[in-house]
Amino acid sequence: MSVNSYQQKEKTLLTEIARLEKSLANEQKNIATSEKKIASNQSDIARSKNASTIRTKQRTIESETRKLVQSKGKVADLSSKLARKKKDLGDNQIKLTKATQTENNKFQKKLQNSYEEQLKKMRQLQQEEIKIIHSDVLNDPSLSDKEYDIFISYASEDSNYVDKLETAFNEAGFSIWRDKTSIGWGNSIRQSIDNGLVKSKFGLVVISSDYIQKYWTGYELDGILSKESSTGRQMILPLWHNVTKDEVDSKSPSLSNRLALDTRLNTISEIVEAFKSLIE
Repeated sequence: MSVNSYQQKEKTLLTEIARLEKSLANEQKNIATSEKKIASNQSDIARSKNASTIRTKQRTIESETRKLVQSKGKVADLSSKLARKKKDLGDNQIKLTKATQTENNKFQKKLQNSYEEQLKKMRQLQQEEIKIIHSDVLNDPSLSDKEYDIFISYASEDSNYVDKLETAFNEAGFSIWRDKTSIGWGNSIRQSIDNGLVKSKFGLVVISSDYIQKYWTGYELDGILSKESSTGRQMILPLWHNVTKDEVDSKSPSLSNRLALDTRLNTISEIVEAFKSLIE
């Protein structure tokens, strides 16, 4: 049965229960009235010495006793029906709750599927756009021919840490592409990023809570993944920065299964040394 069917049944049961309770109250009132009349007439008989009056009172007692028995029978029947209806109502409410939960789950799943489908389409469009722009970058003589050892992808909120990281890599003799130092005044941000991605050997991805929420970091990550896929060699170097595994699992499954260094466990010098070992 559907949620609507259970809701309609609940409405019907509530109406029937209300009717039965009203009837039960009326019969209980009738019982009280008959018992009062019987008691009153019995008291009158005890005080009276008139035979005619006593017979009249006895007939009244007999009549009220029949009414009393009849009302008590109705009370028993109504109580039984009321108990069954209330049980039916309880059972129906349990089924209604389950049916509501099932429909909610279906709706949530439909929304999730729709969201994932839209996200998939958006990713596909971004991948196609990245490929086109990469092609334009390679064929555009106005863009720098400089090659880089590392492309650093990060969220602006993590700039202070990345400043230190960039300095350490520069001091170790590595060339770094980073938006803060590589995008000039008036340059196209997108073309500059694509130029850096195309001409970098590795992409160091500083993954933080802020990183996995932003558009430009997602664009850079897609570009790194695209280049890694097209070249067939490892390019992504994940670096976790004040982020939990659950956050990465939920927001960026493509990164969660890759071995990563962690800024809470690895010093900047250890990260630089790890990169040196990678390219030796």
